[in-house]
Amino acid sequence: MSLRERFDELDPSRKKVVIWSVIGIVILVITLTGYNIRSKKTIRLRGVEKSRSIKLEPDLIQKTMLREQRRQLDELQKTVAALRENQEKLEQSSRSQLPRLPSAREIERKKIVAPPSPEERREPRPIRDRTPRARAVPPPPKAQPRMIGEIGVLSNTVANDDGGSPDKKKERTVYLPPSFMEARLLTGFDASTSGKGTSNPEPLLLRIQTPAVLPNDVKAELEGCFVIAEAVGRLDKERADVRLVSLSCLSNEGRAVIDTPIKGFVTDSDSKVGLSGRVVSRMGASAARAVIAGFFGGMGDMLKATATTQSVSPLGTTTSVDTSQIAKYSLGGGLSEGADSLHDFYLTLAKQATPVIEVGAAKKITVVISEGKELTIRERENEEPL
Repeated sequence: MSLRERFDELDPSRKKVVIWSVIGIVILVITLTGYNIRSKKTIRLRGVEKSRSIKLEPDLIQKTMLREQRRQLDELQKTVAALRENQEKLEQSSRSQLPRLPSAREIERKKIVAPPSPEERREPRPIRDRTPRARAVPPPPKAQPRMIGEIGVLSNTVANDDGGSPDKKKERTVYLPPSFMEARLLTGFDASTSGKGTSNPEPLLLRIQTPAVLPNDVKAELEGCFVIAEAVGRLDKERADVRLVSLSCLSNEGRAVIDTPIKGFVTDSDSKVGLSGRVVSRMGASAARAVIAGFFGGMGDMLKATATTQSVSPLGTTTSVDTSQIAKYSLGGGLSEGADSLHDFYLTLAKQATPVIEVGAAKKITVVISEGKELTIRERENEEPL
C-alpha cells in the first residue's frame, strides 16, 4: 500500500497534523542549512583577517615620534640662529649711523682751560666792568587755569572787568555749543493732557550724571549740575514732552556760580523725544456718579408726571396737580432738582479730571542742548563761601 493511499485513508484532523509536521521539518532543514553556510563564511573571513594581520615593533611608533620632534627642534634652532644674525646686523648698522658720543674723560678734558699762546699774552686783556648792574626782572608768570566747580576759568589778578574795583563781582563767560549729556530725573510728575496743561506745565528737576559731549569728540565737565525743565502731556503719543528751562552749577568752594536759561529737550531710554509714561484717567468715578444722578433726576420727573393731569382746550394745554397726589408731586420735584444739581457737579469734575501721563522719579534720560549759549560765571571772591 502506497503512502498516498495511506494518506487518503487518514482522518481530516490527522491529515492536518501530517501536513504541518512536514512543513515544520522543511523549515527546520532550510534554517539549519542557512546557519551552516553563514558560519562557514565567518570562519573564512576570520581566516583571511588573521592572514592579513601585520606585526609592528613596539618601539617603532616611539622612534618615529622622536625623529619628528628632533626634526622640528632642528628647524626651530635654525630659525633662532637666523633671527640672531639679522638682529646683530641691524644693531651694527644702527651703531655705524649714530654719531659717536664723547666719554666722561673727554668732557672733563675739554673743561680744562688751555694755556694762552705767546700772541694772546702780548695782547692786553679787556678790563672788566665791575660796576653793579640792575638785575633783569623775570617776566610775570602766566596765569594758570583753575577749576571752578566743573568749568575751568582763567583768573586775572591784574585787571578786573569793573575797572579795578574789588567790591563788584566779576563775570566771565564760557560758550556751550549744542551738545548732549546723560541725566537722571529726580522728581516724578503727572503731566496733564488737557488744554490747561499747555499753559500750566509741570516743573521737574534733572541732575547731570556724565560730562557733556560736544561736537568733534570734545567733552565739557558739567557733571553734577542741575537742570530745571517743564513737562506737558501728549495723549496721542502717550508721552510727556519736556523742555529745558535753566542750567545751574556751583563750584566746590561755592565761589563761582552759573545760573542761566537754556533751550533744549529730553529723550528717553528708547532715544525718542519725550518721556514715556503711564496714562492714568480718574474721570471714571465722576462720570458714573453723573449717570446715577441723571437716573434719579429722571425718576423724580416721572413722579411729578404721575401726580399731574393735562387737559387740552382751544386755548392750549393746561397742566393741573391732583390734590390727592400733592406729596408725590413734591417728592418727585425735590428728587429731580437735587439730582440735576448733582449731575452738573459730577459732570464738571469729570471734565476737570482729564487723563494725565504719570512718570516716576529716578529715570535715566538724555538731555539735549538744542541751541548754543554763553554761560555767565559769577565769581564770589570777596564773600564767604557757601
